[in-house]
Parts: sequence; C-alpha cells; structure tokens
Amino acid sequence: MTNPVVLAVVMVLAVLILFSVIKKLVKLALVAVAVLALYLGYLVYSGKEVPRTADELKETLQNKYEEGKEVVEKKVSEMNTSLKEKTFELMEEKVEKLFEDTTGVQVQK
Repeated sequence: MTNPVVLAVVMVLAVLILFSVIKKLVKLALVAVAVLALYLGYLVYSGKEVPRTADELKETLQNKYEEGKEVVEKKVSEMNTSLKEKTFELMEEKVEKLFEDTTGVQVQK
C-alpha cells in the first residue's frame, strides 16, 4: 500500500469498525448490568436471600436456569403430545368423512 489515499481510507474504516465493536460491547455490558440489578432487586423485594459472593450468584443463576429449562422441556413435551393427539383426531375425522363421501356414491352395474 504505497498510495497514501488508500491507506487513509483503510485506516478510517478500521477505526470506524473498532469504534462500532466497542460501542456494541458497552451496550451489551450495560444491558447485562441492568438485568443483574433487576434480578437482585427482585430477590430483595421477594424476601429471598441475596447472594453475597460471585460464586453464590453464579450458583443461584445456574439453578434458576436449570429449573426454567425443566419447566420449558415439560411444557414442550406436553404440547407435543397434545399436538399429536389433535392431529390424530383430525386425521381420523378426515378419513371418516372421505369414506362417508365415497360410500354415498352409487355404483352402477
């Protein structure tokens, strides 16, 4: 890159990309801090024990994650079973209707 104009354009683009990445990381960090503050506020409001160390907080969050995961898996399983049953019922109705329609037709000999 011996052309100074091209070098200047590349440098400006590199700075803009770096700035946008840093800006997004700062936003992500602010959102994470806000969510953590809301969670801690919820714990205080509900009267539950607030974790005192980072390890306690990590363990509490992991436990809540596992509980939520189990609930979601259970609901998905229930919905899947319900959906299969409903689909089976609809298919039976359609097949019965199809056979009723075909048996109602007079066959000429």
